[in-house]
Amino acid sequence: MPEVPDLVTLAGDDVTVTIDARLGARAVSWRVDGHELLGGRSSHPVEHGMYPMAPWAGRVRDNAVGEGAGRHSLPVTYDPWALHGTVLARPATAVDVRLEEASSVLVARFDDHPEWPWPMSVRVEWRVIGRVLEADIVVSAPAEGFPAVVGWHPWFRRRLDGSASAVWSCDGAGQLRRGSDHLPTGDLDPYDPSSGPFDDAFAVPDGHARVTWPGVLDLSVQSDGDWYVVFDELPDTLCIEPQSGPPDGLREAGRPSAFGPVRRAEPERPVSLRTRWTPHRLSDC
Repeated sequence: MPEVPDLVTLAGDDVTVTIDARLGARAVSWRVDGHELLGGRSSHPVEHGMYPMAPWAGRVRDNAVGEGAGRHSLPVTYDPWALHGTVLARPATAVDVRLEEASSVLVARFDDHPEWPWPMSVRVEWRVIGRVLEADIVVSAPAEGFPAVVGWHPWFRRRLDGSASAVWSCDGAGQLRRGSDHLPTGDLDPYDPSSGPFDDAFAVPDGHARVTWPGVLDLSVQSDGDWYVVFDELPDTLCIEPQSGPPDGLREAGRPSAFGPVRRAEPERPVSLRTRWTPHRLSDC
C-alpha cells in the first residue's frame, strides 16, 4: 500500500481542494476564484470541513444496528449519538494520488472498522476536473451483506468575501417529519422551504440542489442519491448534505414506507453515492 500523505491539494481552473487523509479523507479547504467555501463550528471532527459519512449518515435509533439477537451497539461519537459513520476521523489506510494537467484525483481506502459488526471496506475518491468537483463514496461487503447509507457533509460558510448570506434550494418531493428525539418519524410532509430553519431530511428524486452566495457564486449540486439533509440553524454556516438514504436509514424491521426500501451492501454489489459540485461565477451571468 502507498504511504498516506498528510495533506493533498487537488487543483483545477481557479479551484483548489485540500484533503486531509488523516482525518477521514475530508476536504479541509475548498477555494473557488479565491473564495474559501468551507468553514465550521469548531475543531470537532463532526463540525468542520466536508467529509464522507459511511456506512451510515446522521443519527441511528438507539445507536444500534441489526435486529433481535444480531443487534449491535455503535459507539457514541457526538454526545449522545453515534453520528455519521466509522470513517469520520479515521486515517486512510491507502491512498492513490494523480496530479495531472487535465484533472487531479485522490483515492482513499478504509479497511479497519472495529466498531462495525460486519467486514467492510470504504473507498472515497475525490476528483477536480476544470472547475468541477466530483466525489464518490463506495461501501463494499466482502462477505456477509449489511444495510448502509452514505453521504457527504459539507460545512459551507454563510458569506463569502463581499457576499450576502447564502441561500439553498432543491426540488423536494417531501420532508420527513422530525420527532422530539431528532429522528424522522417516517411521515412525509409536503415540502415547504419557508418553514425553516431546518435540521431535516428531504426527499429529492432528481438529486439536485443548489447553494447560492448572492452576487458572487452559484454552486449546483448533483447526486445520484435521492435524499438531502439540510442544517441551517446557525448564523455562520450552512450544511446541505447529499445522501443515498435518510437518517436512521439502517433500520429494516418496522421501516417506515416513506423511507423507501433499505439499501444493502452485498458481495459484488456495493452501496455507493456519486456527487458533482459545479460552481458558476454570478458576475459572469
